[in-house]
Amino acid sequence: MNMSLTVAELSHPIALELGGNWRPQPARHGVQELDHAATFTHLGGRQLHLSERFDDPGHLHIRGAFPATDYPFRRGERDTVRVAMNEAPGGIAARIAAELIPVHRDVHERVKEHNRAQAEMRRDVEEAARDLSARLPGARTRIDGTTAFVYMDLEPGEVRIGLDGDTVSLILNDAPRIIADAVVFAVSRFLPHVQTPEEERGEYANGYTL
Repeated sequence: MNMSLTVAELSHPIALELGGNWRPQPARHGVQELDHAATFTHLGGRQLHLSERFDDPGHLHIRGAFPATDYPFRRGERDTVRVAMNEAPGGIAARIAAELIPVHRDVHERVKEHNRAQAEMRRDVEEAARDLSARLPGARTRIDGTTAFVYMDLEPGEVRIGLDGDTVSLILNDAPRIIADAVVFAVSRFLPHVQTPEEERGEYANGYTL
């Protein structure tokens, strides 16, 4: 294989060897097509990125792409295949098919499922926070992903209700006991998935974890 071939030029014969489910696409910087990079897109939506790194000339680096996520990647789930660019396209494709695609396919599905679960949790937290805020006079709401805070300024004191996924916590700063009891009851009443043991209700503390 001619060493003068660029990654963009190599991507087409490699994609042919991988089979009809993969389509080569140019990589771009703005509107300019890049010679040192390319993308393979699967009919199912997965993508692989190919590039020749400036610090490793003559070698092709292939890695799987993933959607934006906070999925906790583990060792081996984002490995890169490195091959010489003068290797035959069939050999490069064989290594991609054996070493990269199976793992990437499985991890990509886990990432998508994680993102779906996070999106559902985010919707639940937003709904719970807004519902609770609407029921507490003067409350303010701040939502950040799967975490939300509901604030109440009191005279004196402050109440802060935190919702983090399925966990609800209360922080009470200088709040009168009657307010603390009322807020604990309100949270338990308006968030049905929160369970507060009977013996804990009415007990005043600076902080509650429900």
